[in-house]
Amino acid sequence: MKDRARQVFDVGIYVVVAATVLQFFLAGLGIFVDASLFYWHTSINPFLVGVLPLALALVGWYAGVNRRTLWLTASMFGLVVLQSLLLFPFHMAAQGPLRVISALHALNAVVIFWVALLLLDRVRLPTRA
Repeated sequence: MKDRARQVFDVGIYVVVAATVLQFFLAGLGIFVDASLFYWHTSINPFLVGVLPLALALVGWYAGVNRRTLWLTASMFGLVVLQSLLLFPFHMAAQGPLRVISALHALNAVVIFWVALLLLDRVRLPTRA
């Protein structure tokens, strides 16, 4: 049963990486194609990028995944929450330096992608994990 849980964890990490790449693509569609496509970027896919790693952390714990990998997996949820919080100054129509905080949204997206790639590396090369 734990072997199956480990397989679910491994495949789930691939899904998280794909969903993260999709999130960048959806943002691009919303900017360059049609603003109505931002709905998918802001409402649907963040749920997958944020909640799936939280569920995978539980599956990974059951499967006996090492602690550092579990923390990285769970941290994805926190980073996605931070991603939303970084947009508050923009949505509140803040002016000046306060609005600069929202620019960190793009940088945090890169951090989310980096963590996803670290997790993918740990799944692909478990001896390095």
